[in-house]
Amino acid sequence: MNNHGFVKKVGLGVLFGAFSVNASAVFMTIDVGGGFNSFVEDPHGVSSTEYLQLVNPGAAHVEGVSPDVVVDTNQTTGVHDGLRWGGNGAYSSLVYETFDQEITALDTNYAISAITHNNFSISAAFSWLDKATIAGTLGFSSSHSGGLAAGIGSSNVIDDFTTDVTSEFHIDFKETYNQDDVSKCTAVSENSDGSGGDHVFASACDDYFDLAVDNQGSLPDTLPFSIPFYIDGKYYALEVFFAEDIDGMHRIDNDRVWTQEQQLSQFYTIVNLTEVEAPEPISLALMGVGLLGLGFNRRRLQLKK
Repeated sequence: MNNHGFVKKVGLGVLFGAFSVNASAVFMTIDVGGGFNSFVEDPHGVSSTEYLQLVNPGAAHVEGVSPDVVVDTNQTTGVHDGLRWGGNGAYSSLVYETFDQEITALDTNYAISAITHNNFSISAAFSWLDKATIAGTLGFSSSHSGGLAAGIGSSNVIDDFTTDVTSEFHIDFKETYNQDDVSKCTAVSENSDGSGGDHVFASACDDYFDLAVDNQGSLPDTLPFSIPFYIDGKYYALEVFFAEDIDGMHRIDNDRVWTQEQQLSQFYTIVNLTEVEAPEPISLALMGVGLLGLGFNRRRLQLKK
């Protein structure tokens, strides 16, 4: 990377598809797709940003290792696995991988996507990435009855599992000015809302991703968030969150993710299916109170006799 400050924007649009019936014996199968479908360069230097494609799509992901990619022969239509910018053998890049998952256990983390950021120096003679968009899809299928619910703890399924629910993740990437010492880095808040105090720089100077969610339909505009399901007469919540590791043990609960200069950084989208308690209907609760009062009054009448 060079010594100019700039902003890169990476948006991830996720489409939550229909919940259909198949022969699977698992809770549900999640089919994940999508990739980069647009980008804009900073208008300086020689144009250099190119779409990439994975050499072995579906290959096992290895933490700490950048997946093998080549320049995509199609630089226009469709979706692509990544982007790179730079030249003369020196590039920075973003690579997006997806992982289909069979959810076979409750309260278990499953990684459904990974973003790898290769944060390396490039010549100032080349333009850099200003913003890009990832358009992704999630499709749910199951052999069980039920599907996407109207809310957590709701038995009201949405349009018989045939209507898609749309969610968009907006990831803004900020590159800071490179310096020769961390003491020269401009102070930046640890989180985008100003909480957590100033970030303690580990390199001169760390870059960061800002995460935000703009959900449509019944899904909340929060991160992490949960997708409600009603399956075989029981209530479930599929939590979606970001993590620093593929096992989801180091959650990213704030909305700013930091990456160091001259390093490879990765973060992951994780899902976790949990059974939730059935809500007590208000009518039944009121009926219970009424019966309790009736019993109390009857006992009082019996004592008076």
